[in-house]
Amino acid sequence: MEEQQALRTARSLVDIGHDLEVVLSSPLIPANLRDFVRQELAKEENLTLEPARTLVANRNRPDWLATLDRSTWYYWPALREYLLSVKGWTVPSLRSLDDSSDRILRQLAPPTETGFDIRGLVLGHVQSGKTANFTALIAKAADAGYRLIIVLSGIDNGLRRQTQVRLDRELVGYTENRHGAVRLPPAGRRWHAFTAEELQGDFRPGFANHGALQGTQPVLLVVKKNGPVLRRLHGWLDDAPVDVRRTLPVLVIDDEADLASIDTRGTYQHAREDDDGTPSPDSEPYEPPTAINGLIRDLLRRFQRCAYVAYTATPFANILIPHDTVDPDVGNDLYPKDFIVDLPKPDGYFGAEEIFGRLDSETGEEIGGTDVIREVSDEDLVALEHGALPSTLEVAILDFILAGAARAQRGEGDAPATMLIHVSPRIAEQLLLAGLVEQKFTEFRDEWRYQRQHGIADRLQNRWETEFRPVTRTRHLQRDVAFNGIEPHIGPFFESVQVRVVNSATGAVLDYEREPNLKAIAIGGNRLSRGLTLEGLLISYFVRRSAMYDTLMQMGRWFGFRGGYEDLTRIYTTPELAGWFGDLALVEHELRQDIGVYEAQGLTPLQVGSRILEHPAMLVTSRLKQRFASTITIEQSYSGKVVQTVKFPFRKPDDLAVLLEQNLSATKEFARDLGAPSSWDNSGPVWQGVGADAVIEFLRHYQVDPEARSLSLPLICSYIERQLELGELSRWTIALRGRESLDRRLGESDLGIPGNRINQISRTRLSSDPDSLGVITSPGDESVGLSAQDLERARALMQEEHLGDNPAARRVRDIAEGLLLLYPISRNSGYDLQPSGARRPIYEDPNDPRARDIIGLAVSFPHSERAQRVTGQYTVGAVGWRAV
Repeated sequence: MEEQQALRTARSLVDIGHDLEVVLSSPLIPANLRDFVRQELAKEENLTLEPARTLVANRNRPDWLATLDRSTWYYWPALREYLLSVKGWTVPSLRSLDDSSDRILRQLAPPTETGFDIRGLVLGHVQSGKTANFTALIAKAADAGYRLIIVLSGIDNGLRRQTQVRLDRELVGYTENRHGAVRLPPAGRRWHAFTAEELQGDFRPGFANHGALQGTQPVLLVVKKNGPVLRRLHGWLDDAPVDVRRTLPVLVIDDEADLASIDTRGTYQHAREDDDGTPSPDSEPYEPPTAINGLIRDLLRRFQRCAYVAYTATPFANILIPHDTVDPDVGNDLYPKDFIVDLPKPDGYFGAEEIFGRLDSETGEEIGGTDVIREVSDEDLVALEHGALPSTLEVAILDFILAGAARAQRGEGDAPATMLIHVSPRIAEQLLLAGLVEQKFTEFRDEWRYQRQHGIADRLQNRWETEFRPVTRTRHLQRDVAFNGIEPHIGPFFESVQVRVVNSATGAVLDYEREPNLKAIAIGGNRLSRGLTLEGLLISYFVRRSAMYDTLMQMGRWFGFRGGYEDLTRIYTTPELAGWFGDLALVEHELRQDIGVYEAQGLTPLQVGSRILEHPAMLVTSRLKQRFASTITIEQSYSGKVVQTVKFPFRKPDDLAVLLEQNLSATKEFARDLGAPSSWDNSGPVWQGVGADAVIEFLRHYQVDPEARSLSLPLICSYIERQLELGELSRWTIALRGRESLDRRLGESDLGIPGNRINQISRTRLSSDPDSLGVITSPGDESVGLSAQDLERARALMQEEHLGDNPAARRVRDIAEGLLLLYPISRNSGYDLQPSGARRPIYEDPNDPRARDIIGLAVSFPHSERAQRVTGQYTVGAVGWRAV
């Protein structure tokens, strides 16, 4: 805490113009912290910022923002200073916010323009600082001359109040100049805030004065997306003078814009216009839009100077909005016709990719996540269904106690700490589970109070030493402490924890503003699944399935910033859900990659429709939200790529055993047909000059997990066949990659190959995704079969273009030659692993009758200038997708 305070002080003083060395030598910075502050500030200065990606309708429009005199601004400078000195933002983070909010503001029209109707979309990441971004946008818009700011925030009072509190603290200020908030603006610059922080503080006309719309001070309304509230707002605006509505510059921020704002009913689409410009009644059969969507569109239609900016981290429904839908009563739909901005991932953010990992489509490898995922088994799910407390939930409660005590030991005992339990949307089930959790927590607490030596102390110590310390050592060795270091903090943390059920029946809330030191085990469903920030979230127990991309991602309340305690966080979930989150990380990655390419090509939101990779077990969004979307077949190439089997259905041991038996049989038959190897190297036999037909036949018999979207053997076979027609991939090198020396625990594999048995290798599963091996290839494997001349060319590429050895090998391999690598993986893999590391053994019990050795494979394709394309399924909206 002392280090952070010294950093904040130094940043603020340097920011207002003081010399760094003068600041460091002042009494404000303790002498023992001066080197630390100097090093941290140097790191911040050297951090490279990623700009926001932007698609705009008109790149040639004059930059009106550049003409403004920012020295006269008040709201953004005040917010900037608050973030720097009070919130402790780093200078690079502040610069990134400044840049991204400028990019968005630049796409709005100048507030002095006679008339405008701007529609835009901002893509953030779940719990990544979207509120900070639109707060900055509001501040700058007010400085630039926008007079009425309406924030549509959530669909319940809790989410609306959370946003209201945030904006009051960072923009509006308090009359008593409350600690931890911006100072109240001077007279003449104060906000007219006609909504309040109370749960029932939503918009009511009796508390709003039309005269405020005619003055110079900005007006702020934080309104939930609720029919009666929006109708009250419409009525109040209708009562305002017509000239005011005609000339008033308005900014509407739609937070969580994929929730409630999307029209799931209207069918007045592709409308033709009559001579007077109104939609022709015979355009198409007419059905009005859903209530909230219609009310938002009707709100925008009331103004002649209006900018609408939608914010969401799950934009699937928003980009599938038809771009040409017109309603005779409320006008155009909310498609972001003017701009789409993709915010960069903030420094220190933990999202789906960082936690669960994702597939790297270039290397075929699984990019590993963070070692914080813990498995909830099928037996645990059965226990929950029968109203019992699973053993993993008991362990998760103890983990919460240990994590909370560890934060206190690190000097953060006054910070909020939360445990999330989300297993069902049903209130009755939540209440039943809450009773069980409270009973077990009370038993643990009382045992610690009165019978500490009867087992709980040993249990906690063992858990700390085997579960937490190995993860901490891996990520932050300097934070590692023995159990006796956190033990004094366990009792106080036990005493401070409350069990709360957060749903509509209890009315309970998590109000960190009023309870800044709150320590809570929060049990709930829908009210804990979107928008609500769970401060200091340490442990999550999450087993609720959702078959929709956006819903599942939004329920992941653990995404966000966990600086200083990310090693203490744990997520208890099923292997299926962990795999789905990893799949969604790839979907999100591809979507944002496409936006970057479109930006480079100078395309507009009306020229491209982003593609969304389809999943065999999930929908992109609800069927009603994607009712105007279509599935298209998009071609892709395997040129210069490697694909490998990294996913296996370990959570279904019976199915896995059948699959592995089939693969072992297919491999033995393949090896028998190949005959004597062309040569042996240190790893095993190598066959060269094998015909493509033999390879295709083997790949058609080899089985993969049907849920493993990263590998499609039928597509691979199709690609090989198409390249054969061009005279490519006609001959193949086949190599078995065993250990150079025998490890007796791993054993040998007898595949019936003349000459020798193969030493089996070790590959282990990712803790973050227990169905994945992450990667099975090793550096240099793809060089098998290359000539001395090819190897020299590959080494040159590695030096000149900084390629890895495997990608370089693909670049130099002859286009007529493919490479198939086979990996004999022992069922005893991981026998020597340390517990609670980033990896886990192949089998928890390799002696289980269902345990089998694994034959993994990797197919490496040379780079081809004439690569044919094979197909994959994507969802696209009404705007046609353009190949990248």
